[in-house]
Amino acid sequence: MIGLLTSNFSLYHDVIDILRRREIPFISLDFSNQIPSEVDIIITSEEDAGIIDFDKKIVCRENCNLETLIDKAEMMCYGENIKIIFGIDPGDNIGIAIFGNEKFIRSFVAKSPEQASEFIKEYTEEMDANEVIVRIGNGARLVRNRIINFLINENLKIEIVDESTIPCMDDDALDAFKIAMAKGNEIKRGFSVEPKEGEIREMQRLSRIKSKNITISKKLAKKVLTGEIALEDAIEMQKNKNQE
Repeated sequence: MIGLLTSNFSLYHDVIDILRRREIPFISLDFSNQIPSEVDIIITSEEDAGIIDFDKKIVCRENCNLETLIDKAEMMCYGENIKIIFGIDPGDNIGIAIFGNEKFIRSFVAKSPEQASEFIKEYTEEMDANEVIVRIGNGARLVRNRIINFLINENLKIEIVDESTIPCMDDDALDAFKIAMAKGNEIKRGFSVEPKEGEIREMQRLSRIKSKNITISKKLAKKVLTGEIALEDAIEMQKNKNQE
């Protein structure tokens, strides 16, 4: 179990708010009392760390990410050597699920391949994990390949999971959860992000739906598909061009 022990009033309440929101069991500790035997790890502040006599401590330094810090505390309750598995459901909204030391930690949705990849890079670095596996569904080819290409040179293992073997939950975060638990095929190279004709036509169709009456050009559709510009920007650019 996580123990919280700090004289930093602001940190104390910020950590408790997250623990309660995420329904993570914890014990609020006091410096005048002995640390209970059920405490596995203590979260504390930088100024208090030196006076706490406990082997497993996580120190919140200035500007640290509290969500990640609490994730690490959860994982270390189940072992000091951290193994992280990310499940990724690629699509318009990208579901991401995190498992640490075989325990589900949390899930959320990223808005772009860049956001998803950057999160994984930063998270992995902050966690100082011993092993990291990224399992990504085989759908949404371009989104999938962009994420893979962003991560391929990182110190982690990437697997592509056949989504046809996994029941669809119609929920990006839940689908990512299922993908994380499935075994995939390891890949060690990047993939093409050159849009195919069908993908370009689909993006043009989406532009008509989003704008009500504007169909973006193939050139703009390709730029949207490869992440160079957002669909909203492409629609605005096409609108301006149509008015010339």
